[in-house]
Amino acid sequence: MSITRYRSGTIAYLSDKPEDLGRKRGFETFTITEDSDGTLMQRALCEIQEPPFVQRDITQYGTKDMRPRDCYVRIRTGDKPPFVTGGSWFRFGDTVAECEGDTSADGRISQRHPLSGGPVGFCNHSIVGDAWMIANYPLAQGPGEFVVKDFLLPTLNKQGATGPKLAHAHLAIKFLGRERITVQAGTFDCLHFTTNSFPPGGKLGDVPYKYQMWCTDDGLFMAVLSGYMGERRYELVSLNDKAP
Repeated sequence: MSITRYRSGTIAYLSDKPEDLGRKRGFETFTITEDSDGTLMQRALCEIQEPPFVQRDITQYGTKDMRPRDCYVRIRTGDKPPFVTGGSWFRFGDTVAECEGDTSADGRISQRHPLSGGPVGFCNHSIVGDAWMIANYPLAQGPGEFVVKDFLLPTLNKQGATGPKLAHAHLAIKFLGRERITVQAGTFDCLHFTTNSFPPGGKLGDVPYKYQMWCTDDGLFMAVLSGYMGERRYELVSLNDKAP
């Protein structure tokens, strides 16, 4: 087994508000690798440098078709002691998702959630993780909408500032097409999506699409640009595709 594709880079967390456009809010460093058998892995170190002040460490594995297999999520929240902390391991089988963890809010946790057998998405709350969660969209159908009913998260908090423990929602994905965009790290051929989660039992027609995502059109679904435009954005500012 050997690494066949390698990417590492930095994503800047930026304000997109007109009154402080481009102000740095934090950062994310990441590594994405693909092995010769198709196994995909991402590692991400994330820091939100304003309230709720989150540090996040992620390691996630997936299959060549982007189905999540396991993930470790550790967070620390707050700007001074006592910090809210937690670490959990998630596993995604064919019929059940599992979580084993220990958090300052809930103590030792052990969870199981049945899966329906369809596509499975997991939002680990890193930006590179956001790109992988929308990879379930069937690109062959062209622009349109798709729902992932088995959408799992380590928290329903939008900033990923609580947990981590197993949470469930549905994910609405709208594919808007292919675009070539330029960011600080360069020019990339991208897939453009907009997406949002909604509670089980909700209706697709009621989903307010707010989160925009541009990711590479090369099978790795690497995050290039994303965000709640007009509020905050996440931009790829450096990239290395040569393995050490």
